[in-house]
Amino acid sequence: MKVAMADPGSGGGVRDRMIAAAADLIGRDGVAAASIGKVLTASRAPRGSIYHHFPQGRTELMTAGVRHAGSVMKRRIVDADGGARPSDRIREIGDFWRRLLVATDFEFGCPVLAGGLAHTTDPEVAAEAGAILEDWQLGIADKLVDDGVDPARAGSLSALVLSAVEGAVGLCQALRSTEPLDRVVDELGRVCDAAAEG
Repeated sequence: MKVAMADPGSGGGVRDRMIAAAADLIGRDGVAAASIGKVLTASRAPRGSIYHHFPQGRTELMTAGVRHAGSVMKRRIVDADGGARPSDRIREIGDFWRRLLVATDFEFGCPVLAGGLAHTTDPEVAAEAGAILEDWQLGIADKLVDDGVDPARAGSLSALVLSAVEGAVGLCQALRSTEPLDRVVDELGRVCDAAAEG
């Protein structure tokens, strides 16, 4: 299994591999299914390393995995330069997700969203994921304002962008096709460009 959330910029030590593996497993199967045993297997980490690197155990590891995924993905979907228009940036977000979906044979979804849905089983992980999603919305809104969108509208548009892309990724997984994402990206690009011009 190729780890989708491996960060080429990280040192690749045992702790980093465990965090990337946790993020990857959360993106594929959700927080509840991401066991310590699966993380150790995927990261090729020795059994005793869990409490050495994560003294608070599984919750600390899963939270670190969601935080890692949030950081990696923020660089791709919020902080990226993109281009001259909002549609260029949205197209870049779509390209990022299309590559991940195809590379993982549509098995990999958003670890941050999956983390946010784990309120019952893993409330600390869900709280971390919720904070990351809010940060992404604010970051997208700021970019839209920079593009010329009225600040009063940028917040609702950023929620639309994030919700539509996350939903499209889920549809792509269910249908095993990138077509839903392509359609959503095209439509969002038109909407956001019009908002920036108007």
